[in-house]
Amino acid sequence: MKDLPDIKELKLLEKNSQINGSGIVYEELLGIWNFQYVWGKESDEIKNIPSSILQVLSARLELKRKNKEDQINYEIKNSINFGLLKIIFIGSAELKGLRPLLTFYFEELKISISEYPIFNKKLKKPEDKKMPFFSLVGISTKDNWMCARGRGGGLAIWFKS
Repeated sequence: MKDLPDIKELKLLEKNSQINGSGIVYEELLGIWNFQYVWGKESDEIKNIPSSILQVLSARLELKRKNKEDQINYEIKNSINFGLLKIIFIGSAELKGLRPLLTFYFEELKISISEYPIFNKKLKKPEDKKMPFFSLVGISTKDNWMCARGRGGGLAIWFKS
């Protein structure tokens, strides 16, 4: 396991990113990120149950380039696995602002057993005001981790595979 920063370090990074931006750039976000932990909105304690569940389900966030020239938009995939069952949300994400925010929405839900699709549904784009996002707090390309606060207030950390 890589050296992950503790909550005190992350909160310091977050304060700094609110003032100066996190400095996170498009290229650094590309790849597959494995969920590690989540902290509650106002808590310094890791939320053990949700963190454990998401680890067991191999929760992943994947960001791919939409096209060569673009340094703003991504294809986003959020997935979990439960044995042979795989649930994937596929959509679009956009890097916005200095801090920056990664806004996203899912256009499609796919469920498969092993590699066999059993369910596929198109999803509607939410209104701009209700769009989910991650406020990007910090990243370490050396230790391969990324931290962000979600729209719901939880602070999550992922490591790159």
